[in-house]
Amino acid sequence: MSIISDENATVDTAEFDRHVCRTVLAMRRSLGVTVADLAAASGLPHADIEAIERGRATTRAERQDIAVAVCWLSNNAVGHRA
Repeated sequence: MSIISDENATVDTAEFDRHVCRTVLAMRRSLGVTVADLAAASGLPHADIEAIERGRATTRAERQDIAVAVCWLSNNAVGHRA
């Protein structure tokens, strides 16, 4: 387990990565988009999206790219609604 600590906060990075994993997966599913759709919209490789959804650590840049992509996908109704 890795802990990041400063005078203002302490963060368990493994728990943070699990939270990011659950959030990315939930957002993608709620939009009804595929991993390929999210990868194309974010500019991240397909394999990276899959790894992030499995709990791989993310960079701030990857989280930003995913957030922008989810917003764009949502605003443009790209999802595959049943």
